[in-house]
Amino acid sequence: MNVLRTFTLVTLCAGLLAACSKSAQNSPSAVQSVSLQQEWTPYSGYAGEVAASRRFAAKNGLQLNVVAGSEQVDPIKLVLAGTAKFGVVGGDLLVAAIAKGAPLVAIGVVNEQSPTVFLVDAQSTIRTPRDFVGQKVGILPGTNTERIYQLMMKRAGVDRATVQEIAVPFDLQTFLLKQYAVRPAFIFDEPVSLEQKKVAYRVIKPDGVAFLGTVYFTTRDTLDRERPTVVRLLKTLVQGWQFALREPAEAVADLAASFPEIDRSRESRALELGKPYFVGAAGKPLQCSDAAWTTMISGLEELKVIAPKSVTLAQAWAPAALQDAYRELDLENKR
Repeated sequence: MNVLRTFTLVTLCAGLLAACSKSAQNSPSAVQSVSLQQEWTPYSGYAGEVAASRRFAAKNGLQLNVVAGSEQVDPIKLVLAGTAKFGVVGGDLLVAAIAKGAPLVAIGVVNEQSPTVFLVDAQSTIRTPRDFVGQKVGILPGTNTERIYQLMMKRAGVDRATVQEIAVPFDLQTFLLKQYAVRPAFIFDEPVSLEQKKVAYRVIKPDGVAFLGTVYFTTRDTLDRERPTVVRLLKTLVQGWQFALREPAEAVADLAASFPEIDRSRESRALELGKPYFVGAAGKPLQCSDAAWTTMISGLEELKVIAPKSVTLAQAWAPAALQDAYRELDLENKR
């Protein structure tokens, strides 16, 4: 009888310890280390995440590690492999991966509108995609800019066979040497570099093409099993972006403290140009309308990047955790 009682007590204690451990993991008082894998090298687009990691993560029970990306880094592969639980990637790339069966989902949107634009010399006569005919046009293969270019030309009714498309490097030197006339770009990157070099340029926006920019994503399993952590991360990121948009100078100072290799002057101007792309739907960072997602998905179907009906809105976009994060923030603000 004593043996049975002892076994029962041990089993009960083990269960309580396991429950306490699980509760501690999901409790804001227990600091959890969370990695966010970036797609690109440090730039102004990190401002919200870095502010989040330095100013708000600890208050929300997190140690947020913002991991720099590069041309060789694929956040989708790293998240699928478990190297990082959360990543940042172009919305179109995420949808394409989901169409191939990847168990991934977006939980927040960095740019509801893609920051992709096209640049020409200020004196150029090129003003619309129809003027690309007979011109040399730069292409950045495999990037968000390439798909936006393809859809823009299709909707403008321009036969791409009439355009000389040239694969170009990320470096601007070939554009400066006028080896081609049209440069794909991100509004907060190449334009800033040209301004620093005192090169006059004109921006052509991809009117009629609605694509998301970068998004925050994770695996379905992480979202289901670690939802409290996901909510805390999203809450932290919202606070970080709200701060970065409200106090850009301090956010860039934080960015430089975390990544000393950046050019503070350059990234300050970049954040200024990029601000409209980071504010979120209805002025709420990370939020995005369902319509923006469905429009991009249909655009990818139109380009035959994904098969028709291969990805639904619910497969790609799970906003409920973000809504919970905003509810928590609203309650805190009312106290």
